[in-house]
Amino acid sequence: MNNTSQNKGLKWGPFVARIPFIHIRFRAAEFFQGMVISGATAFAGIPIVMGMGLTFEEGVAVSLVAGTLIAAGPILFGVPFVPGWVTPAYPIVIGVFATMGYYSPVGAEYQVETFQFMAALSIEFTLLVAFLGMTGLSSKIVNNIPNTLKSGIILGAAIAAFYQVFFKEFDSKYMEQPVAMTIALAICILTTFSVPFKKLATSNKVFQKISSLGLLPGFVIAATVAYVIGEATLNITWGFKFPDVVTLFERTSPFSIGFPPLNMYIDALPLVIIGYILLFGDIITGKAILKDPQKERPDEPLDVDVNKVHLSIAIRNFLGLIANPNFPTQGALWTGVHVVVAERWRKGPKEMPSIFDGLGSYYLMAIPFLYVTLPFVTLMQPLMNIALNLTLVLTGFACAYVALAIPKTNAEMASALLIGLLVAFSGEYVWVALLIGILLSVFVVGLNKKE
Repeated sequence: MNNTSQNKGLKWGPFVARIPFIHIRFRAAEFFQGMVISGATAFAGIPIVMGMGLTFEEGVAVSLVAGTLIAAGPILFGVPFVPGWVTPAYPIVIGVFATMGYYSPVGAEYQVETFQFMAALSIEFTLLVAFLGMTGLSSKIVNNIPNTLKSGIILGAAIAAFYQVFFKEFDSKYMEQPVAMTIALAICILTTFSVPFKKLATSNKVFQKISSLGLLPGFVIAATVAYVIGEATLNITWGFKFPDVVTLFERTSPFSIGFPPLNMYIDALPLVIIGYILLFGDIITGKAILKDPQKERPDEPLDVDVNKVHLSIAIRNFLGLIANPNFPTQGALWTGVHVVVAERWRKGPKEMPSIFDGLGSYYLMAIPFLYVTLPFVTLMQPLMNIALNLTLVLTGFACAYVALAIPKTNAEMASALLIGLLVAFSGEYVWVALLIGILLSVFVVGLNKKE
């Protein structure tokens, strides 16, 4: 049988690029899911950059740049992952930016310093990921980080996400659309994390399908309710418009506004370290998800080289840096969608000839519909805060699940909680959280407690 993964594509350096419709077959199911789910999630990032002083139109351009580079993971680099943001890092980043005066949920003003600091984050993250990918040191370094510190960082991401939604921006965002927000969160938590629902899904195909769609069912129902009861106003604009990437470059790129001063690189380093620890966890998760499906698909051996994954992420971050530095939007994994695509691929060549057919259809082929079609953009505009809150809350739940499963003793639990609180609320002094986390891991838990 044809080895699609190895034989189809254009090899360049250590990577394999695949041209849509030539090396990648169109898959309708993945295309339509990608258009809606990616659309909802992509627009979640717009309120964040608007909180940094950009306009809605510039936010759409940010999403276009980030989405295109994310799609490049499987298309240009041949990484068999469904890529996404380093999502747990985002609530921590928002908190740090807020304490430094670079973020405000309402009435944010544009500041050059905001995007110079974002550039410092992106530059350091790019260099760190590239270095660890080229040297192969990533596993050694991350595996030697105490589990208590890892747990604390992940828990900090959960706390920061919940704080952002239910306290920091509760009045300005949640209470603007309270009914739709509540419905969206309730349905998504039920379909994603509910144990009774998962039991139903194992024996019922309808519930199984709903479960596989991630945040889509909750988002669609909430959006419908929002428009029906007047929490969102339907104001559709027809036509096509390419986002203004040129203006975005002029206002955010370090090649236009100037590179950050040395002190910004120093301030950015703790966030970069936290971002990398979270990224590495995603890489390992993505590899593990493919392990069992690969056994049932010997016709398509997948090249899951951790060092190549690192290099691809580094290059994507570098390219993003040129147009619009936006840490941490260029990560390794969108876990929920990765599972869905992997499971369909597992069923055999008739269901999905190549995993890259699913990945390519989900991402690249939907991009024009997401960002240049004004009816879609204007439909999504009133719903972007719902999308953002959904993303943050689901991230918070997922991080809490992972973080709370790591500690095994009371000392580990207490230390992880303290580290998590410090990571979530220390703002620009997040380096203090890391320092205290190391001290707790050594002197309270003991390094011999590491699993």
